[in-house]
Amino acid sequence: MKGKIMKNLTYKILSFLFIAAVLTSCTKDFAKNNLNPDAVTAVDPGALLSDALVKTTDQDMQGRTNYCHSFMQYGYSSFWSGTTYVQSDDIGSRYWNNFYRPVLNNLEYVIPVLKPQANLASTYAAARIWRVYVYQKLTDFYGDIPYSEAGKALTQSIFTPKYDSQQTIYADFVTELRASITLLGSNSTQAVRGDQFYGGDATKWKKLAASMLLRVGMRMIKIDPTQAATLVKEAIADGVMTSNDDMPVLKHSVALPNGFNFLLNDGVEHFFLVKTLVDHMKDSSDPRLKYYGAIYDKQVSGGGVITSDNINDFAGYSFNASDPAATVRIRYDIFGTEATPFFDFPYAEVEFLQAEAILRGYTSGDAAAHYAAGVTAHMQSLSLLPTSPTITTDQITGYLAQNPLTGTAEQQIEQVNTEFWVSGFVFDADEVWANWRRTGYPALVPNPASVSQTIPRKMPYPQSEFSLNGANVNAAIANYGGSNTFNPKARVWWDK
Repeated sequence: MKGKIMKNLTYKILSFLFIAAVLTSCTKDFAKNNLNPDAVTAVDPGALLSDALVKTTDQDMQGRTNYCHSFMQYGYSSFWSGTTYVQSDDIGSRYWNNFYRPVLNNLEYVIPVLKPQANLASTYAAARIWRVYVYQKLTDFYGDIPYSEAGKALTQSIFTPKYDSQQTIYADFVTELRASITLLGSNSTQAVRGDQFYGGDATKWKKLAASMLLRVGMRMIKIDPTQAATLVKEAIADGVMTSNDDMPVLKHSVALPNGFNFLLNDGVEHFFLVKTLVDHMKDSSDPRLKYYGAIYDKQVSGGGVITSDNINDFAGYSFNASDPAATVRIRYDIFGTEATPFFDFPYAEVEFLQAEAILRGYTSGDAAAHYAAGVTAHMQSLSLLPTSPTITTDQITGYLAQNPLTGTAEQQIEQVNTEFWVSGFVFDADEVWANWRRTGYPALVPNPASVSQTIPRKMPYPQSEFSLNGANVNAAIANYGGSNTFNPKARVWWDK
């Protein structure tokens, strides 16, 4: 697996260097003498947006599983360095490479192309929204990153982009989302070209942008609660998602498989669920547990044969060697197939964010109602997955009756964000890691066998940056303890 990835990466790098060499050695007669008269000379902007949306979730998910699933105590694999908080450049750099190269290369190229075309205003807005979506994932993972100069190698010959501060990047997120919301409001009947989520519906892209503004605002609860409250109110007024029909879901296929298939189809990484998650779901009588995991006859590619989905038989992987051996693995038939759809931004999280915002006094409303709506939405959303897992209305009602939102405001905030954690299983582990750093919930006990005894709070930069963009990356690490490691001072801007 690693050899194949490195081979592909080497090929891409060599291809890029070859193209760069050709471009810099062009003569004035190059086009006349060398261009194919039958070649395509223009690319449909919608096709580039479409490719960016697909590439966001058909890439290798090793960084999310090995680190985010480990940190958030969803899963365990003997292959994962993240279980003991060991730094691995091979794994940690994949998140960076997967987003900057195929996804942001497309977006950074197509956005200026779309900007002057009034008939593609909604597509222009959608591309800007997705650019924010991807960059937020990158900056929340690594902190300060190349942003304002990123993706400008072809158009502006910027090969060593500067690292922008996360604070500056977040300020631009707000600007971009506000502008896109306004643009979509003015062009609501204009279809979004290349839309893989909503069939071109601009009004749903507007809801997505408002929901992202809500997420951006809630990131700031530690660093600027006043700004957080302002953005929360603004996002809700703009109109956030209100149902599962509003969430962006990427439908995959055998030809374009879900990125988790690459991992879960490998018997080595058909991972065990962790005791932290299993025990919490057992204690709360959560009907989702039998769909999250199962007991298999053996650890093989494709998952093997399920021998039990009885949660009473489930034992999660424990950090305590004296506990029973782990028995329950992730459900391959639900989360690991090529055609498993990917929930890019679950609607349930919008409800949980609103519930928390109400509890913090940022906006008005019924926190318990939003909490219940979030739980209900996530349980119902599982039916979109392979095998159509169904949580009945009676099961949802019973779960909410057994687990009502009660206690002090802080206890309720903990409960809301613990539900956020449960609902983020598999698809959104990177977002859950960010949400845990933001709130401190769920209250996780670090692996006592880890190298640091502290769950990491920022990913180190890829080693390739030190050879390709050394001056800029070295300036950036000065803000994170002066070393490119998991260290106590390595926290992103909003995680103070």
